[in-house]
Amino acid sequence: MNFKNYKREYLMKDIISGIIVALISIPISMGYSQVAGLPVVYGLYGSLFPVIVFGLISSSPQFVFGVDAAPVGGTIATLGIASGSEEAMRVVPVITFVTACWLLLFFLVRAGKLVNYISKPVLGGFISGIGCTIILMQVAKLFGGTAGTGEVFELVSHIISQLGSFNLLSLIMGAVAVVLISKKISKKFPMSVIMMLVGALSTAVFHVDRYGVKLLPKVEPGLPKFKMLDFSVLSEHPAQIITLSLTVALVIVSSTLLTACNYAIKNDYKIQNNREILAYSVSNFCAAFNGCCPLNGSVSRTGIAEQFGVKSQMMSLVAAVTMLLVLMFGTGFIAYLPVPVLTGIVIAALIGILEFGMAKKLRK
Repeated sequence: MNFKNYKREYLMKDIISGIIVALISIPISMGYSQVAGLPVVYGLYGSLFPVIVFGLISSSPQFVFGVDAAPVGGTIATLGIASGSEEAMRVVPVITFVTACWLLLFFLVRAGKLVNYISKPVLGGFISGIGCTIILMQVAKLFGGTAGTGEVFELVSHIISQLGSFNLLSLIMGAVAVVLISKKISKKFPMSVIMMLVGALSTAVFHVDRYGVKLLPKVEPGLPKFKMLDFSVLSEHPAQIITLSLTVALVIVSSTLLTACNYAIKNDYKIQNNREILAYSVSNFCAAFNGCCPLNGSVSRTGIAEQFGVKSQMMSLVAAVTMLLVLMFGTGFIAYLPVPVLTGIVIAALIGILEFGMAKKLRK
């Protein structure tokens, strides 16, 4: 962040943008953390110190960085590790660390210019494939079931097997969340935040958990702690972790840097490609030692920050401070959040990354 040229009139817009981004990140980050196999609170942890680090290093005045869909989709599914297990807690931060090492290597060899040679259809198809897979993994949670793992046929089979846990109220709540958020009623109206609050109120007022709707587990307040990584998992899954981390690093660089460059062209400013890659790397090192999954740029949240007039990475610092306050004083509401509502928020966000428009153009 460049404080030297910072103007006083930027402050209010950056503060508003930062608060909005933090509020939207709460349900999204918690949902994606679950997708990665971690407890929901680690999504909030990934939205604190790593975001501060990114804001201080990044040359982009408006790009939002945090827990996002593209990197976390296959984090543990390909290793056959159960989501939320102790094994997942050991493996995921190591994957994040190795991803950060790959990103650091990309920075050292000045790979920023190579991004321009990545085909947009290939990147769009890859990310859309990840999005579709995660959606199939999460579908059963909409009606009271559990998340699935594996490839398409295994995921469809899992969804069918979970019909025995079907709960109509869960399905209605999850489906309403998907529909309302996907419709994007207003560009400046954070429907994911509204649905999160409505879900919490439905528990507090109507006690939907008494009717079979699953709730998120209680989270104790407090800041993330430094986590010693268990590198022995590298000897247990060497090829898978190294290959998976390389894939994640390539997705982070290609999707985030390409989008950051597009915003720079659109708004007439310049960014330094290799400095951005360094910011991605250091942020992910920070995330690893907080026990988090890999972090990535968020196209949707960047668009929202732009709508609220973001002017600088002061926005990221404000978002991190907002998240700090949530972790210290506001985690009590998490135990009131219905699982199908959070799942609906995640699925709606994933629908937003699917490149239907690109597919339509390519077909023609």
